[in-house]
Amino acid sequence: MPQKVVTEAGFYAGKFLKPGQSYDGDEGDESSVDLNTLTKDELIAEASRLGITVSSSSTKADIVAAIAAGNHG
Repeated sequence: MPQKVVTEAGFYAGKFLKPGQSYDGDEGDESSVDLNTLTKDELIAEASRLGITVSSSSTKADIVAAIAAGNHG
């Protein structure tokens, strides 16, 4: 299976990865991640990767809600 190198922090194959890390490109579904288990920094990075603008002063709950609305709305 081909390995892909991450260029932007975010979720790949169900794991949060930073630029330079690699993952199996044929594995997993990014939507299977439980956002409530992530740190605020991980949530901000995921929102950014998805093109969702959030403030660093937002609460984790606000960021989770913004990501959920962006993915389902």
